[in-house]
Amino acid sequence: MLLIVISCKTQPIKKTGIIPQPNEVNYQDGTFTIAEKTTIVIENSKQSLLIASKLNAFLAKNFDLNLKTKTEPQLNAIQLLVTKKETEKEGYQLDITKTGIVITGNSYQGLFYGLQTLKQMLTPKTLITKPSLNFVNIKDAPEFGWRGMMLDVSRHFLTKDSVKKVIDILAMHKMNKFHWHLVDGIGWRIQIDKYPELTKKGAWRKVKENSTPWENFETTYKDSQGEVYGGFYTKDDIKEIVAYAAERYIDVIPEIEMPGHSEAALQCYPELSCDGLGISGVYCAGNDQSFEFLQNIISEVVPLFPYEYVHIGGDEVGKDSWLRCEKCKKRMNDEDLQDGEELQSYFVTRMEKFIYTQGKKLIGWDEILEGGLPERATVMSWRGFEGGIEAANAGHDVVMSPGFPLYFDHNQGKSEYEPPSWGGYNNLLSVYNFYPIPDDITADKKHHILGAQANLWTEQIKTLSHIEYMMLPRIAALSEALWTSPSQKNEQDFIKRIDIHFDRLTALKYNFAGSAVSPEYKVTYDKTSKEFVLELKNELEIYDLKYTLDGIAPTTSAETYSKPIRFSTPIELYAQAFRKDEPIGFPLKKMFSTGFSEKCKVTYTNPYSESYNGGGDQALFNNKFANARGDDPNWQGLPKKDFEVTIDLGESNKLSYIGLNFFQHIDATSVMLPTEVTIAVSEDGTTYETVFNQALRSIKSRAPIIKRIEAKFTAHNVSFVKITAKNRGKLPEWHIRKGDAWVFIDEISMK
Repeated sequence: MLLIVISCKTQPIKKTGIIPQPNEVNYQDGTFTIAEKTTIVIENSKQSLLIASKLNAFLAKNFDLNLKTKTEPQLNAIQLLVTKKETEKEGYQLDITKTGIVITGNSYQGLFYGLQTLKQMLTPKTLITKPSLNFVNIKDAPEFGWRGMMLDVSRHFLTKDSVKKVIDILAMHKMNKFHWHLVDGIGWRIQIDKYPELTKKGAWRKVKENSTPWENFETTYKDSQGEVYGGFYTKDDIKEIVAYAAERYIDVIPEIEMPGHSEAALQCYPELSCDGLGISGVYCAGNDQSFEFLQNIISEVVPLFPYEYVHIGGDEVGKDSWLRCEKCKKRMNDEDLQDGEELQSYFVTRMEKFIYTQGKKLIGWDEILEGGLPERATVMSWRGFEGGIEAANAGHDVVMSPGFPLYFDHNQGKSEYEPPSWGGYNNLLSVYNFYPIPDDITADKKHHILGAQANLWTEQIKTLSHIEYMMLPRIAALSEALWTSPSQKNEQDFIKRIDIHFDRLTALKYNFAGSAVSPEYKVTYDKTSKEFVLELKNELEIYDLKYTLDGIAPTTSAETYSKPIRFSTPIELYAQAFRKDEPIGFPLKKMFSTGFSEKCKVTYTNPYSESYNGGGDQALFNNKFANARGDDPNWQGLPKKDFEVTIDLGESNKLSYIGLNFFQHIDATSVMLPTEVTIAVSEDGTTYETVFNQALRSIKSRAPIIKRIEAKFTAHNVSFVKITAKNRGKLPEWHIRKGDAWVFIDEISMK
């Protein structure tokens, strides 16, 4: 096991914040300064010259230095040496002494990683103002050989230059695999000469009002009438990007989806669908032309990608069309296949054999386990760890990419201001603490876990800036999870280093997320003092949290949170994290009520659903606000019927304001805004005065909506509140679903 030894009076590693953490570091007293007379010394090779040019470009940009490059040994030099060891090819050693800097790589790749470490030791400019470095010896090599990220460009196309910027981000974090999801049901993104319709038509789709790209998906031509969306990469584009990645020692793995998720291809070549059953998005497994088509495509793809793997997808295959198709049923009979899973296994096995003849290995999502896995196949486990455990214990290589915590299209914070995302919640430290080898894998099979990768699907992500936001800083956490030995990882030290890393990302003008430092809250009620207690924190527990209680945005002179805030009258909290006197992350803006006490009782005319109870009868006034997600447990919901409650406050309160939230998300739920909301108040529980009544117009937006209803009225004594929200009953015809409409409610506020 590698050990970190630090033996110096000052500890520059804490200042420079290297990510991922090197596995063995030994500092000594003394410093070396890079100056104009310092020389870069390399061996006479193309690879060394390229690495030296990257170093020189970095020094020129950051320190206005332009060093000469030589091939003879020199004093006062930065030497870039390659030992070409057969083991630990990604390893390197970095030595800084009074005579200069020596980076020794076990290969050119190791040399490149040594350069990344040196660049981080010389940044950020906020800390490093001149190129002076402490004497140090670093010996480093990665824990796992597969350290990657998948980027989906099928749902939303990304330009060639933008793909390069994604690769740059991976390279600076010593990631080495770029899984390129080029093909899916709603977009074909790679030129195939034998089948030109795939890019003439399959790369473009009709844009339909109030429809997501995958609903009523229809391929078209670029110059068709109406709004058209799409794009593709020519073979020259592919070669350029693969070469760009190779210069950064990143392998590119193409994904050509099969047998499912293939609507785009099948709309171009419908004869490959199951006969008479329309285009189901699944290639007909009983038609030999399907295999000929895919083999011809693979034959054109293979020469473009030098790395050993081709990804075939294999996930979420709808088998209904197969089971109704006469050709597929004949195939099952001829091959003695019992069900759709075994037919899928036949399909994958047949393609694996062909891919093997092309000198490549097949890799697919864990559904390729269904019905039996081909002998040489590698599994990418996304539905948790289970598929990876099964495959590894059976002797197959595995790349772990479980939805939690490695789906980077999921939210990384709980703020309502987070940009659109898909799925759950994967915060920064959950990524940092990820380890790809589960205990359920037997000791003699653990070597089959090659490593792991993050997956970034783009249903909700349309721009490079949004991609950067979803990657950063989570890719930094993943880089350390996969590079650094578990014995050398330290969460608190990582938090200190990520703070420094933020300055690097800022200097590079990357749009990184501040989610991990955005304030979060917790409110409890102290029955003894009859006060509410508000606690603030952020995930990383760093930076000053400034706040006001009157709803005004805090400045640097605002109160700094240091202890729980106790209140007995309503407050309008506005909290914000500040870093170096500048706001970072999202603000927290909430109004917390005090009008409800333990005496309060709520009566429901129509009961809420137990599946969406929000926490029970007290959920509407527990000072826990639901976010814009249908799976947030703080929403209280009921189908078809109206929401109608009477709240007995248990005592008279002088009120002038009542507010509450409703939810709608057409894209993912049957939850819609009510058609009308009425709020009435009473002092005696018999005679009610309406203080708010409003009909709500239908909003057809597919995005999640939180609609705030606010009743503001002349202050008077109130003991009872009655709230009615009319459910539309049935979903409208234009909704993407059919059936009952739901109403979701949360958090009644009073003051």
